[in-house]
Amino acid sequence: MLSFIVQEYHEEEFIDRMIKQLNDLAAEGEEIELCFITASPAEERSYVRKKADFPVKIVGKVWSCGAARNTGAIIASPRSEALFFFDCHICFTPDAIRRAKETLRKYPNAMLGFSVWVVDFPSCEKKGGVGHGVTFRFTKHPFEWVWLPSPSDEEIFAVPTVCGCAFAMTPQVFKHFYEFGGFLWQHRRLGWEEEHGFRLWRLQHPVIVDKKAEVGHFFKQSWKGVAAPEYYESRVLGLYLSGDNEGCKEVLRACERDGWDVQKALRWAREHGYPIRRKLKRYPPLNLKRFLWIDEDWRWIPPAWWKKLATSS
Repeated sequence: MLSFIVQEYHEEEFIDRMIKQLNDLAAEGEEIELCFITASPAEERSYVRKKADFPVKIVGKVWSCGAARNTGAIIASPRSEALFFFDCHICFTPDAIRRAKETLRKYPNAMLGFSVWVVDFPSCEKKGGVGHGVTFRFTKHPFEWVWLPSPSDEEIFAVPTVCGCAFAMTPQVFKHFYEFGGFLWQHRRLGWEEEHGFRLWRLQHPVIVDKKAEVGHFFKQSWKGVAAPEYYESRVLGLYLSGDNEGCKEVLRACERDGWDVQKALRWAREHGYPIRRKLKRYPPLNLKRFLWIDEDWRWIPPAWWKKLATSS
């Protein structure tokens, strides 16, 4: 069985598209369940269940998505082989899901990201570029989002972190992750921020991408290219939890040069993250100069041990 944990935003056309894709997967013989995180009233929840040809669980509210997502390993069936975390703007085919499932069988100790293509809606036809792993740099503004190119000679490769729109992991990896904060419930709806990939690296769970596991993502023109301040705070929380002291200081100095209130974000991170940070002390912190684009000549060089660790069960 495969478990899909999906978030929606009161967008009926995207909900329809997501359920149709899952129905197509079920029609090909895959046993699936949907754990749906919703802010919708009861009648819309009923609408979701009527459309689906498979079991559906309604979980929490989108406004508490961190808390709801943290239940991923609990709400999923004990028979579940993998947890797929998607937002409702994702397009996929049964072949992509089967490919991801096979990759997780080979790399059960990793978190798996996808090749993410820019697509049109509702056709899901490719209309733009493709991104793989994600990191952040600090040249134009704090925490500037950067998609990384894929290696030309590898199908499966390690990345610093992945887009929060589409990724998968085994229930065993999620259970370990959950012990150290999971998706960090936050009242600002940022429980699914990309910092979770950095924390998984610290927990000795490599973050990987399978180039052949492709999904599409519809990007709205109204979405801002520069993150809102609360997203910066979420990312500082990620630094506070997972980064080495020197790397944290360097990143925060870069943010401060751009006029951002670093101390306010640090106070917020300490308030929300200290118990988790204390638990994480048993794992070595990340060398942030390896994972974030701090220096001008930066290039991503994954830890040499990632493949051996990712394949361990």
